[in-house]
Amino acid sequence: MLTLIVGSLLTAAAPPIVQTLKTEGMSPAERVLGQTLQGLVGRQSPKIWFETKGIQPLVKEDLAKSGVKFQEAKGIWPLVAQFKSDIKGAILYKIGTPSLSVANGLCGPMNAVAIDESLEDAAKQAGLTILLDVRGMTEEQAFDKYRDLYKPGIIVEQSISKTGFLRDYAVKHSAFVMDTKNREFRRKVVKAFGPTPFVLGWGPDEYQWISDVSAGGGTGLAADWCSNLSALESLPVKKLNPPKFKPAKNEDNVRYVAFVMSDGDNIQWVTGDFATNPKFYGSPLRGQFPLSWEMAPTLTRFAPSVLARIYATAKPTDDFVTGPGLPGYMFPHLQPDLNVLAKQTEPYIKQSGLRTLSFLNTNSGKMEETFPWLDLKDADAAIYKDYSPYHGRHGKILWHNGKPVVSYRFVLWSNLMDIDPLAQAIAKMPTEPRTNVESYALINVHAWSYGNIGGPVEAVRRTIAKLPPNTRVVTANQLIDLLKRNRSGFQTP
Repeated sequence: MLTLIVGSLLTAAAPPIVQTLKTEGMSPAERVLGQTLQGLVGRQSPKIWFETKGIQPLVKEDLAKSGVKFQEAKGIWPLVAQFKSDIKGAILYKIGTPSLSVANGLCGPMNAVAIDESLEDAAKQAGLTILLDVRGMTEEQAFDKYRDLYKPGIIVEQSISKTGFLRDYAVKHSAFVMDTKNREFRRKVVKAFGPTPFVLGWGPDEYQWISDVSAGGGTGLAADWCSNLSALESLPVKKLNPPKFKPAKNEDNVRYVAFVMSDGDNIQWVTGDFATNPKFYGSPLRGQFPLSWEMAPTLTRFAPSVLARIYATAKPTDDFVTGPGLPGYMFPHLQPDLNVLAKQTEPYIKQSGLRTLSFLNTNSGKMEETFPWLDLKDADAAIYKDYSPYHGRHGKILWHNGKPVVSYRFVLWSNLMDIDPLAQAIAKMPTEPRTNVESYALINVHAWSYGNIGGPVEAVRRTIAKLPPNTRVVTANQLIDLLKRNRSGFQTP
């Protein structure tokens, strides 16, 4: 059993009670109300839990074994009545308009819940006072008028079409909320609530969003489909135990390759069905061959119980490196101060035990831009990929104070480099691992490819089956360790 320490929950005199709520049958307006109520009353410890799928029911089981009592709520309005003393009032908005973002962002500072105009009468009957009517207000206007009310460090960018996700976290942290296509405004907001803020959610265009967040000095976290994030954050664990590293055998006349699954920085996926989906970490193939997984070190802050469970269920062939960008997804080339960001990263890699750091940079970026992170004592190596394609540096390796920056040589990606072409490319690699650095290859596996054959783990299996017998499949950390051990013999160190 994975033992959890649930903060103040388990120190209470009586068994703590968490209200569970099913979203089936709830209207979008009721989901917003439930989310804002969850964040408001859950600042110190979880009080409301939304039923969902994936790994979270397993976390819930752990909580129940640790003494937490779960009680099914009869609906959103009975919950409003139960927690009425914690609610100072309501902020009125109109769903489908920017006023949703405005109301969501102001709920935290004003200790309120968000009420769509369709629920106004019901809110009044429940005894809620309308503190503010923001219908017709834009996010830019809210920023100008209420800027001093929002706390720095956290920003939420969430589409107004997504009513039942992530909004609890914004309330818990009194974070500014936006859904914007105005890139200048986005950069202005990131700078205003810095330095080095986390921007949770997602934007309308990945490259532009990360570019804007990076230029403002922040880092992004894909969290737009997150459920219960305000609760997961409050569930620390006793200790995180990443799988122990086992060096690979240093052989002659072989080539070494390592497959690394992409997108582990995506916390909405990792806190969702990543661990239970048979296409990914829930694959029955896991354990049959070495496979490395990108993983967000910031889970030590945002969902440590999820990371602990993933570690606890690792197979001997599983291996972990950080997700791209540190502490969150960002482009080093666009960051105003790499040293400050590297310093912010330090506690996350120390707590997570992830010592190999992944970076995704603009195509015009430089591998040397990872060096400030390699200066951290808890960092052993860096893995590098360009935005498009990931393997744009073709396996190039740099060294900094004895630590390597290794770029991806290949990808396993549908319609870019498929199974047969990849296997053929690997077969052409030299087999001189003690003298020729070309005998090594990191391969980034595209997480969203190969759904038609059972998922990317199955694609890895099929690729391995096509490799020559003198090919050794190892983990990313084992491959990097071999590079270090054999570096002195390389023709071009």
